Amino acid sequence: MIKNILVLILTSIYISSFGQNIPIEFLTNQYQIDSLLKIPAYDDALLLALQNLKIAKNTSSYVLLGKAQGEVANLYFHKGNYDSTQSYAKKAVALGMENNLPEVTTRALLSIGNIHYSKFEDVDAIATYQQIDSIAEFSGEKNPYVVKALFNLGKVLLRTYSVQDTSYIGKSEGYFRSALKMASEINDSNQEHYGYIMLGNIFGQRKEYQKAKPYFKKSLAYFKNNGSIENVANIYWSLGIIETDLKNYDQADAYYKKRLALLTGTGDPHQIANANRIYAGFLQRINSYKEAIPYLEEAYDYFEQSDAGSSGILLGVTKSLAESYGRTGDFEQAVKFYRLSLVHQDSLEARKQKSLALDLEAKYQTQKREQEIALLKSQNELAEQQKRNQRNLFLGGLGLTSLAGLFLFVLYRNHQKTNKKLRELDVAKSNFFTNISHELRTPLSLIQGPVEQQLERAGLSQEDRRNLTIAKKNTQQLATLVDQLLDLSKLKSGFYKLNVSKALLSTFLKSQAESFLFSAKKKSQRLHIKISIDENHYWFDTDILQKVVGNLMGNALKYSPQNAQINFEAEIAQGNLSLSVKNTGVSLTKKELKEIFNRFHQIHSNKRGTGIGLALTKELVELHKGNIEAESSANSVSFHIEIPILETQYSSEEKRKDSIPKPFEEAYQENMDTVEDESKASIIESNESRDIILIVDDNEDLRTYVSSIFDTEFNIVTAANGSIGFQKALKHVPDLIITDLMMPEEDGLKLTENCKTNDTTSHIPILMLTAKAGDENRLVGLETGADAYLTKPFNNKILKQTVKNLLESRRKLQERFSQEVILTPKDISISSYDERFLASLQNVLDNHLVASDFNSKDFAKALGMSRMQLHRKLKALTGQTTTEFIRGQRLKLAASLLQKSDVNISEIGYQVGFNDHSYFTKCFRETYGTSPSEFSKNQSS
Repeated sequence: MIKNILVLILTSIYISSFGQNIPIEFLTNQYQIDSLLKIPAYDDALLLALQNLKIAKNTSSYVLLGKAQGEVANLYFHKGNYDSTQSYAKKAVALGMENNLPEVTTRALLSIGNIHYSKFEDVDAIATYQQIDSIAEFSGEKNPYVVKALFNLGKVLLRTYSVQDTSYIGKSEGYFRSALKMASEINDSNQEHYGYIMLGNIFGQRKEYQKAKPYFKKSLAYFKNNGSIENVANIYWSLGIIETDLKNYDQADAYYKKRLALLTGTGDPHQIANANRIYAGFLQRINSYKEAIPYLEEAYDYFEQSDAGSSGILLGVTKSLAESYGRTGDFEQAVKFYRLSLVHQDSLEARKQKSLALDLEAKYQTQKREQEIALLKSQNELAEQQKRNQRNLFLGGLGLTSLAGLFLFVLYRNHQKTNKKLRELDVAKSNFFTNISHELRTPLSLIQGPVEQQLERAGLSQEDRRNLTIAKKNTQQLATLVDQLLDLSKLKSGFYKLNVSKALLSTFLKSQAESFLFSAKKKSQRLHIKISIDENHYWFDTDILQKVVGNLMGNALKYSPQNAQINFEAEIAQGNLSLSVKNTGVSLTKKELKEIFNRFHQIHSNKRGTGIGLALTKELVELHKGNIEAESSANSVSFHIEIPILETQYSSEEKRKDSIPKPFEEAYQENMDTVEDESKASIIESNESRDIILIVDDNEDLRTYVSSIFDTEFNIVTAANGSIGFQKALKHVPDLIITDLMMPEEDGLKLTENCKTNDTTSHIPILMLTAKAGDENRLVGLETGADAYLTKPFNNKILKQTVKNLLESRRKLQERFSQEVILTPKDISISSYDERFLASLQNVLDNHLVASDFNSKDFAKALGMSRMQLHRKLKALTGQTTTEFIRGQRLKLAASLLQKSDVNISEIGYQVGFNDHSYFTKCFRETYGTSPSEFSKNQSS
């Protein structure tokens, strides 16, 4: 009867825990398993656990299956079968992780951590227990397995403390008290009293025995009453240690014997072996080495054969046996077990033990020979002396080897530190170039933009136009130099990645080479282009090859005199692109040829240059898995390049997965950390009919300049960073946002994310106008939701056209929505957040449109917006005000109803929310060009 009641209680607990029906047979088995664990009777409990595993596999419950796997793993651990423990525990961990079941995961990880703990693999044990603690903290999970993990964390630290470093005792106490607190919170009395044992151990380590004993005796009474043999045995062990330290050896012996008898009664060989090992340790401590040997032998016999016999345990047992036999004079057995201990010892510790084993062996050999050959004592002494000399030589050599190894290790560590410092310096240098390039971009934009604007004016004098053209040309040259500096820093730091794609190589090279015809003609130079390549597609990085050809051709034209000839030739040879550029009228010495590819090296001191171009070219060619050579004759210089162009010559990581549109100019610029006064943050025009553009940039001059480009056609709002920009977007709901990428507080990516995920602003097109160039930055911006991406310095016309295109796409969207009765876009692509808004909008219309008192205020409130926000949102999507939109939707609904044959025309206006029939008729006529009755007749006919 009592058993049945307990099963019913367990059933209610499990159902409440897991929210599903549990098979009664499963619960009955689990109740018996819990009872058998207290005895403990692990074999019987394991059979029941395996039955439960079969039951769980026939259910659809991942929780039940994970619990069954964890129980089997736990029982295999108690039996010392660590391989099976690992197998079932890993299955349970995978199941718990995949299905977000923290209780299943923490229980299985506890079994894995306990294996490491038992094998004295303290680092792995700590890592596993800390993983359990992290899962519990992240998920808010509190269960007995997390409590046990915290206790075991403290236990691992407690056994690693030393006399010199006792800080681990305090850390252990912290884990014990955390575990005790959690046990109290989940009302787990067993774990609470186990926590008292652990606190007793803490005070025991601190030699505060009078504080420790009450904790042990309190938990001893509880666990005796509870029938938990394992915990009672552990308390006897702790009390035995305390009495031993107090030199109450008889009392200590009594506790150890009680523990041994208690665990022997379980019949569990693993528990018995551990009990023998621990009792033998006590006997050794009180110098009873002879009495300790039988207990150690019995423990050794078990651990040698068992999976639980880790190197840590066997090392302790074999060392203890060697010491005990050595102390009793049985050197042969001592040597045997010292040799066995060497198998399980670290290299340094192994050498120490080996030295001791050799010494014991020498004593044994000396003793044996003295007994067998008493007449040859002098020869034995000489032989022993030789052995000692050999041993000393061996130890001396070992010491020198150790010193050499230590020296090499220190040298290796220093080498690693040096390499790390060099890498840090390399990154710092790369960052310096990047930042310098970044800082130059905004001033370049502010120079190039106004210059281009002035060049567009019709009334410029010839001298002014010439001067402005020179300024524009030099701005572009400076931008190119910035690009080269940035490319060099990327190559040096490893951030410049090869990105090949399939393209028409002949067409690409022809377009690149022919772009220099005008420059050659201007200098009276003859440019001869010969491209002997078929029209097939080949694999190459267009960006790299464009820069290589541009640098070589630019140098050839720049450093050749008038009337010189430049030859550009390209062909395919053995799967490689073979390309050469040759220019006449100049020559180089052998020394100059050797140094020509060095960074910042300039050969022509009378020519302007930076010494970057050819160094960059060489590194780009080598990045493309090619090589470049320079040759010179009496009257010419030629450069020859070999680059692989077959698909098989590149890995999948080096192939471009997505084709990303190239910008008109690539550049990079860091935004200045300036914060402007709120009073200067916006410029609002009063013309209500104009579209609104929000300009967000932390550089005040750039905001002012971009505003000047658009302020004659648009109302302008400005903001200094992404945070302020988002608030202004919510307030004004602009028609378009132009934003920088890098800004303080919140950058352009965060602004884009905020706008695109908010119902009020999700429809607004966003143009990123930034100095941070590169495909990876462009891709991140577009993936976040930006509609267009331009780099600084920008072209005013391109910027204006991009803005025009974005606004035009929104007007097409307005045309589509203005024609829809049900707001479901067909041909126009919109974001998921706009779709969500339209769904909410349609839902409000379905529920409230026909109510005559439904107005714009009610409409905005139902959608969680202000009236102004809804007005701007609808204006952007449909081109209508809120009132116009409501009236239009009512008229569309009326038109659809008038298509039915049994409609009452005189009531139709009231049915769709109009208070006045004549007003409804007037509006209907204005919209459809006919009265409702005529419309209905036309539909019927």
